[in-house]
Amino acid sequence: MTTTEPKTVTTFTITRENWLEKKSKLKEKFPHLTDSDLEYKEGKMEEMFDKLNTKIGKTIGKSKEGLHKFIEAL
Repeated sequence: MTTTEPKTVTTFTITRENWLEKKSKLKEKFPHLTDSDLEYKEGKMEEMFDKLNTKIGKTIGKSKEGLHKFIEAL
């Protein structure tokens, strides 16, 4: 019998309603981000976070999961 490590599932609470505020704060902190980079599309959040991680992840020293937490904390 083998044992497997439990998978960590992270839930993020970024919604369309609070995204406008977070988007504004991100643009203030990172003026090089475009509206296209920060466009909220239902079902496409992970793609947006991949793009944001590429553009600002290294700048803030965060992994993709760390980026989620950073944005949630804005």
